Amino acid sequence: IDVIRQAYTGLYQLVSSGLFDKYVDFIDTYAGIGELEQQELYNEIVQHKDTAMLSEYIRNKGIEQGVKQGIEQGIEQGIEQGIEQGIEQGIEQGIIQKAKKDIIDILRLRFGKVPHKIVETINRTDDLKILDSYFKQVVQINGIDQLRFF
Repeated sequence: IDVIRQAYTGLYQLVSSGLFDKYVDFIDTYAGIGELEQQELYNEIVQHKDTAMLSEYIRNKGIEQGVKQGIEQGIEQGIEQGIEQGIEQGIEQGIIQKAKKDIIDILRLRFGKVPHKIVETINRTDDLKILDSYFKQVVQINGIDQLRFF
């Protein structure tokens, strides 16, 4: 661990932060360092006084990674919730459209031509409870003139 810490320190002094990140991964891979060992190594670097600049960089990098992970998780959760809401709204809209179509189809089957005003009234309604009451009226009336919803 001491050799790797020295390699990190030397690398940090020689290259820019972008290259440091790239070559640290190379050092870790070459030395066979896993994530847990890397965290232990970072903790040790942070505790040493002779690696103060590198310690600060590692702390900032950890904060940046935490923020980045938080943002990514927030985006994922937002997308999942958006998809769920979209599916629910799509299903509800499909049910509403089907109810409207069924009411109009029943009217046409029972009474032939349906006045445009009645079709407009049905199509303007997006409340399932209201559409359900329209449906019940349509199946119970004897003539189109008995409709009470337009």
